[in-house]
Amino acid sequence: GTGPVGIYDTDPARSFSFGQRYSCRIYDSPDDLCRDPDIDIVCICTPSGHHLEPALRAIGEGKHCIIEKPLEITLERCDRIIEAGIKNNVIISGIFPMRFSDVNRELRKAIDAGRFGKFVLGDVYVKWFRNQAYYNEVKWRGSISDGGGGAVMNQGIHSVDLLQWFMGKVDSVCAFTSSPGHVDIEVEDTAVAALKFSNGALGVIEASTAVNPGFFRKIEILGTKGSVVLEEEVIKTWEFAEEFNDDQMVRDRFSGTHTSGGGVSDPKAISDEGHIRQFLDITEAIDARRKPAIDAIEARKAVELVLAIYESAAKNRIVYL
Repeated sequence: GTGPVGIYDTDPARSFSFGQRYSCRIYDSPDDLCRDPDIDIVCICTPSGHHLEPALRAIGEGKHCIIEKPLEITLERCDRIIEAGIKNNVIISGIFPMRFSDVNRELRKAIDAGRFGKFVLGDVYVKWFRNQAYYNEVKWRGSISDGGGGAVMNQGIHSVDLLQWFMGKVDSVCAFTSSPGHVDIEVEDTAVAALKFSNGALGVIEASTAVNPGFFRKIEILGTKGSVVLEEEVIKTWEFAEEFNDDQMVRDRFSGTHTSGGGVSDPKAISDEGHIRQFLDITEAIDARRKPAIDAIEARKAVELVLAIYESAAKNRIVYL
């Protein structure tokens, strides 16, 4: 079976609390944790800009790694993780649990079946609310060096990953960012980006943590032969030129009310089901010596697009990927 062996945190009180709760070991240093022969996988949940160093420690000891989003905050740091994983023959996976939800898998099946015809538009909207205390109480959330960015890199990146998974590679981006809703932060709390995909489709990414009271995350995949609109896990539109026998079943299954808060105004309201499914995929990948569904190379793609959005906004020009 798979379960927690031990914990290291820079805050000893948090290490103790976790160790007590899950009856696992408490380490005095990350090196002690990484050297424990009973540990096969190290989960890295440090601030976004501090994933590289613990990852290299773990990889150097031959441990597989699960790294919370984003993989890292620069492509150079992402690449160092990827290269170390290849050199040491270990599996590295970046956390993007939305790919594992049932409704998103149904949408991907429809895409793979060619039901949309030519893609026309692919849009994601993450219009959430985080109060000032959210940034004041955890300083790295508002720091460029520690967090890498704000509403796009921290909150919106899950949807950025999902949009690329559905629509394919983005060729170019033109973006604007601002921070109208918070003070004393270095990062953006609002961003808008126009996209052009390699397949010729266009799209939009909107992300914010300044919108009160906050709204459910929405994704729209629109084509010449069909369109799907999702609001979190709820289908708002599932229509195709050619109706399949199970289309109504899909609509019925995913219609109705939301099953979680979705992070609209409280990050603790986000369901952990996707994480559980992704962890199972990773452990199965290790046992089978196959790639996980989202390896480090796949996780890097979302970081590349987020950084292109930031570059476009900073330089006031179109950025080509």
